[in-house]
This record gives sequence, structure tokens and C-alpha cells, in this order.
Amino acid sequence: MTSTVAPVDLQSYPAPPYKPAWNGKTNGFSIAALTLSLFGCVGLISIILAIVGLRQSRRNGDKRGKVFAIIALCVCGLWISAIAVVAGIAIARDVADGPDRDATGVLRGERSLSIDNMRPGDCVKDLINDTGDYLDALPCSSPHSSELFAKFDLPKATSEQADAACEKQFVSYAGAKRPADAKYILFTARMEEIGETGDPGVLCFAHQRSGTTTGSLKK
Repeated sequence: MTSTVAPVDLQSYPAPPYKPAWNGKTNGFSIAALTLSLFGCVGLISIILAIVGLRQSRRNGDKRGKVFAIIALCVCGLWISAIAVVAGIAIARDVADGPDRDATGVLRGERSLSIDNMRPGDCVKDLINDTGDYLDALPCSSPHSSELFAKFDLPKATSEQADAACEKQFVSYAGAKRPADAKYILFTARMEEIGETGDPGVLCFAHQRSGTTTGSLKK
């Protein structure tokens, strides 16, 4: 007796999944990721776009988009490594240098200090050429152009009021008024005048008319 095999109904089986055909265009997320990866400040955005672009490119067979996304991730990795190295070097230098001041509060050699961290008795290497919020500070035993002798707040003060206050503070600091033939002048810096809007801070310097000097004016 011969058995017969029932025909298979192929239409009853679902079609196997297939990848959508590549439209020939490079994935936009991959392009954007590669472009932004060249700028370290937007590295996180580039990484996100690269991941999205990589997934989409793999799904639709976009080989160029896949390559662009991978390159973007590699570039971002290099940026992260470079930033980590720079940060590590800066931390290592700070550790090697030790604290800014000794037990008596005197600076331990030349330091770049923020104006907020400056103290009366600190000297500045070259006040006129210093810009921004940091000064090249050093102990007054080293050659310097200026000595900070007072630092205080004087809200809503005029330039004349700040100058008068500095002159009074100088007498307390040096033990006498500035001699008429002194080789230095009293220089007043109001924080509000140097870009810190609303800051009532006043800095008082004894600034050399020319060149540098050594030693402190403090009594």
C-alpha cells in the first residue's frame, strides 16, 4: 500500500524577517556624531548620537554610517583620555607643591592665587601685567612689584572713599603714613571696577613706581 504525503501549505508559515533595504544615504545621527566629536566640549552629545546612529546603521545595512559612528566613539574616547591626563597632571602638581602657605600663613614660593585667596601681607610679582581673577603671588622676601596691605568690603563706596580707607589701613599696616619721597604709591582696586559687578570688595596695594623690591612694609 502506497502512502501519500500531504502537500505543505507554505502560505500558512510567516515570512522570515528581513532587513530593510539601505536607501543609499549615510545615517544623519552618525554624521552629526562624527562632526561633534571633533569638539571636546560636546563629547557627551556626540556619544549619544553615535550610539543611536550605530544601532540604526546596523539595522538598515548602512556600512558608512556604522563606520562614522564607530570613529566618533573612538574620537570621544581620545578626548576623555586627554582630559583625564591633564586633570591628573594638575592634581599631581598640586600634591607635589603642597599647601600654599606655611604654618604662619606666609606663601610657600610663587603661586597663582585667586583674588579671593589673597591675604594682606602677600606680594605680587607683576601686578600691572596680571589679568583676570588670578595673580602671581609670592612671599615678599622675593622680588615683587606690589604688596597687598589691606583687603576689606566697603559697600557702595566711591573711588575717593575707597582711597581714603586704604590710606587709613596703610597706617595701621606700616605704622606710619607713606613718605612723600616713597618709591611706591598706594594703589586701590575696587572689585566692582575690575569686572565683579556688585562686589563690595576693596584691595589696597603698595605698588612700586618702577622695577621691583624685596621685603615687606609691614611694621
